[in-house]
Amino acid sequence: MELDRIILAIIGFSTSFFLCVPNLKRWHKQKIAAEKLRIINEALEQAEYRVVSFQERHDRILNHICSSYLTNTELVEALAGARAAMNEALEFAVDLRIIKMKIISSFPDEIDVGMLDRSN
Repeated sequence: MELDRIILAIIGFSTSFFLCVPNLKRWHKQKIAAEKLRIINEALEQAEYRVVSFQERHDRILNHICSSYLTNTELVEALAGARAAMNEALEFAVDLRIIKMKIISSFPDEIDVGMLDRSN
């Protein structure tokens, strides 16, 4: 009789373990998705900061050109360089947003709305 109880207890514990495995896998996927989103959000914040700084630089160059009414070749080159850097930074920020949306769409069950609110 004691042996039956021990065997039933072992069967019960192993069954409960097998029932917990899917939850553990889901929890692990949630953790991976959250970490990916955190990394993307940090990179996105830095990219957006760079965009703002490039736009400010571009505005300063434009103000300098407008205030002097002269088109110096160095100023034109600086303006073209600033515009190219700003466009590159904007493209990078857009690419990061696309990656973020791909991550969100690839793990639709693992990402909860509360986590997205905290990350923004």
